[in-house]
Amino acid sequence: MAIRIVAIVVALAALGMVLWLIFGKGQKSWDEMSDNEQKRKKTLVTGGILVFLAGLFAALFMGKKK
Repeated sequence: MAIRIVAIVVALAALGMVLWLIFGKGQKSWDEMSDNEQKRKKTLVTGGILVFLAGLFAALFMGKKK
C-alpha cells in the first residue's frame, strides 16, 4: 500500500513539473528560445511524462495479487 502511495505522489509531482514547464508564467515562448534551450525543454517535458506514466503504471499494477 505504501509503494502505491509513493508511486502516486511521484506521478503527480512529475505531472506538475510538466504542466509548469508548458504553462508556467516565467517560461520563454518557443520562438525566443535558442536551439539548446528548445532541446533541453523537450528533454525535460519528455522525461516528466515518462516518469508520470511510470508512476501511474506502478500505482495501478504494484501490489495486485494474481
